[in-house]
Amino acid sequence: MRRLIALMAILAMLVAACGDGDSTETTAASGDTSAETTPETTSGTETTGSSDDSTAQGDPIRIGGSLGLTGTYAGPSEHYRILYEAAVEEINDNGGLLGRPVELLLYDDESTQETAQSLYQRLINEDQVDLLLAPYTTFIGGAVVPVVRPTGKLIVNAGFVGTELAHQYEGMFSVWTFQEPDWPRPFFEMLGELPDDQKPETMALLTAQNPFTIMERDGYEGEGGALRYAEELGLEIVVNEEYPTDATDVTGLVQRAADADADVLVVLALPNDAALIARTVAEVGYEPDFYCACGSSVTTFPLWHELSPEAAENVYSVVTTWESDDPAQFPGLDRVVEIFQDQGFQEMPAYGPVAYAAIQVLAQAVEATGGTDDAALAEYLLANEFDTATGVLRFDEFGLPEFSGGLVQFVEDDNRLVWPSDRAEAEPVIPGQ
Repeated sequence: MRRLIALMAILAMLVAACGDGDSTETTAASGDTSAETTPETTSGTETTGSSDDSTAQGDPIRIGGSLGLTGTYAGPSEHYRILYEAAVEEINDNGGLLGRPVELLLYDDESTQETAQSLYQRLINEDQVDLLLAPYTTFIGGAVVPVVRPTGKLIVNAGFVGTELAHQYEGMFSVWTFQEPDWPRPFFEMLGELPDDQKPETMALLTAQNPFTIMERDGYEGEGGALRYAEELGLEIVVNEEYPTDATDVTGLVQRAADADADVLVVLALPNDAALIARTVAEVGYEPDFYCACGSSVTTFPLWHELSPEAAENVYSVVTTWESDDPAQFPGLDRVVEIFQDQGFQEMPAYGPVAYAAIQVLAQAVEATGGTDDAALAEYLLANEFDTATGVLRFDEFGLPEFSGGLVQFVEDDNRLVWPSDRAEAEPVIPGQ
């Protein structure tokens, strides 16, 4: 109730400042991968205005986007919502941007392409937001980019990776430090650094039928991809299967990998199906030496802690940065960890630093250029570097940063950073060795 009263007060201030009587607060309903929910209302948007303690004045700078706050992608979308709100609140508590308050408009796209397309048209044409954030997942983002492209508006993208989309639209800048072809790369580079007597020989690969995970497997224009990384290591692919993301029974799929006795199991999946496969691996008694949930960074989500120890233990996942990383090298990372702790999370979901970095990049670019002109911002982003919670970002001509990444392993109910070696806090645990 105190939160609702405070938000109502904020909205009243926004109405007085902007003359916009339509701004209302909404639900950020969470799915089974989230630890928190917020009060439900009927407007379909969530709006964060300036803080009560802000000294910012004048017309607000409006940042808008959508997330799948309900539906299939509700859990990870909630992680983004938490960080976007916190980052904007901190900006307002420190005087806003250019002395103006920042207003955040987040719509619930219900995890559907059609809804997201409609919402971005609304953000651009009706809400007339100054700055855009990308939606969550490549599936949704792939539908939104064609809507935004004709307008020439800049998109700062923490919500998804999209190498092909980045090459198609020069106005999109990603704060992910690896894209689909590079996503599994930390896992395979860790395998390549193992002593010869620990290196695996065979691999089973299970891939969700999703544009994101398919490119994780196949790479892009002859570069990257799990199949290519495996070939470079001399791994024999003994199982290579696809499955629908809405599958409810993957027993046969997992049993084929178990029957092949593959040393390595790589699962390119989204959160819900990754958890289903992990439970099934435990149920059939399959114990590969190396098991990477190399799609979404699912081992860092609350749902992974809810799996049985047999299903969760020793599984690897890819991250940009991790809790143990040096905040001097990744400025803002310690604040991201603190925010999730305050929200009751056992550990930091991997999407948190990326969401925070998106607001950091926007804030640095707006302050440096003195405004929100899309062309000026794009020119500045291409020519400069940015200190963020995911490291120093330098964008290439396609708005993609240089590669960097880490690998965590879930051991005894916590993730531990095990690669790269200069940042690792622990050695990889190899069952049976």
